[in-house]
Amino acid sequence: MFLLLFLIFPFLVYAQLPPEYILLINYMEKRDALIGYRILKDYPDAVFKDDLRLFLAQDELKAGKTQSASRLLMDINPRNLREDLRGEYVKLWKDLGLDPKVGFLRSPVLFREFIPKIQLSSEEALSAGEELFRRRYYREVVSLLEGMDFQRVCYMLGMSLRSLRENESAFEVFQRCEDDRARVELAIMQYERGQRAEVEVTLSSIRDRNLLSDALFRLGRLNLHRGSFQEAINYLVRMEPSYRRDFNLGLSYYAIGDYAKALENFINSTRNAQSRDEVSAGNFWAYKSALLLGREDAGEYLIKASNGAGFYHAVASSLLGLPVASRAMRVVMEDESFPKTAKVIKAIWEAGFPEYARLEALKRLRDISSSDIIALSRLDPHLAVKLAVRKYGYGSFVYNAVAFPKPYRGVVGKASEKYSIDVALIYAVMRQESLFDPYAVSVANARGLMQLIDSTAQYVARREGIKIRNIYDPETNILLGTAYLRYLLDRWNGDIVKAIASYNAGPARVSGWVQHEDQYLFIETIPLRETRDYVKRVLYNYYVYSEILK
Repeated sequence: MFLLLFLIFPFLVYAQLPPEYILLINYMEKRDALIGYRILKDYPDAVFKDDLRLFLAQDELKAGKTQSASRLLMDINPRNLREDLRGEYVKLWKDLGLDPKVGFLRSPVLFREFIPKIQLSSEEALSAGEELFRRRYYREVVSLLEGMDFQRVCYMLGMSLRSLRENESAFEVFQRCEDDRARVELAIMQYERGQRAEVEVTLSSIRDRNLLSDALFRLGRLNLHRGSFQEAINYLVRMEPSYRRDFNLGLSYYAIGDYAKALENFINSTRNAQSRDEVSAGNFWAYKSALLLGREDAGEYLIKASNGAGFYHAVASSLLGLPVASRAMRVVMEDESFPKTAKVIKAIWEAGFPEYARLEALKRLRDISSSDIIALSRLDPHLAVKLAVRKYGYGSFVYNAVAFPKPYRGVVGKASEKYSIDVALIYAVMRQESLFDPYAVSVANARGLMQLIDSTAQYVARREGIKIRNIYDPETNILLGTAYLRYLLDRWNGDIVKAIASYNAGPARVSGWVQHEDQYLFIETIPLRETRDYVKRVLYNYYVYSEILK
């Protein structure tokens, strides 16, 4: 009987596997090139085809077949390679002596070491520089663009130098640059240096009205961050009417105690709002202003805020005693069966190919049903949310049904009990940091479910006596992230807003910001937009999880 089960088990495992994956398993076990080439011929659209070409190229090089290896390598799109294989791709490229310029243009990030060895046109340099800049390789951008046609590359060159904190060099570049975008940056730098008269000259030289408005907005925000609210008003009133102008004018007037003008501008902001989130924000701050003016209609603005979306919708709904989470978010899925397409994705995952399972699901999006997505949320919550957004959109019933999952409940409960952190807060941070992807890696090299950079992980591990064998391990990552949250809450005496801001921007940076007693004003005057948005999203998640975990 045992022998019969042993013989049947592989068949059951492979029953749902597409044939190309069965062949891939055979190839990986035997490293038989004939099997590999057969897959490329019979399944040219396989999601793993570029990884397979790399494996075959390595095998061909070992067999002394350099021409075959080169052909295979030239057919690879490096952007489709698994993250852990990209270094091997570069090594093989160099071993085969292939053209460094061709490699660099295919992937400027992977082949950035070739920059000193290649000659590029201005168009090629700019295109590569944009990709390197997005990935924060600023030193490489400077190396790439120096010596190019200055007026074509000066904006990106200056931005890279500023990102490297080489401010004097950046200032000199922006002074010489005729690009209006560089004029905006020059005005900001002049203001930071106290050169008020020069700022006005630079502003008058900006030809693009939208960019001029951007410059005035940034100068206004710069003063908001510093607590110089009247100076903020002086710049913001010069902008063209818009939501961001009116909303930030409202904040400035509110901060100096002119609640009548604050209310007027917040009401105007709702008329210029471009999203339900903006409608909620404008109405919530109108409520706060009207309340301080003693107006009887203050509550009407709160009701309007609750009918929108986002962070202020959640705050307003909570104040009114209304539910924040939609009914779909509270649905408990009891059906344990997997629909047809979900079974295929699950089989690929369980065969040891989680990355390919995700790619396969996206490839089969047309065949994916709502039942598939809900079933897959138990296997991979990250994938389920992505599928729901692409197939049905944000706010759809399917999206709401999978958008706030509760994975790793045992580990999260253990971490919550050990560090006295609300389970809802752990999930709120985890959702914003990684969207429940245990393999997530940010451009800053933060890793895992709670997105920890190495220095933070090592510090917390030493402090708490946690051994790091694998930073991507969900239990290790969740424990480290929760311990860090506890540390930040203690540092800020339980102030959850500042703790969340510190999780994103670092406690030292948060300490240097203006510490408003009004928590909402503190949030809105956070200098970094990324952190400002991050705090709102985590708090929104916290409201939702607090409800659905009841």
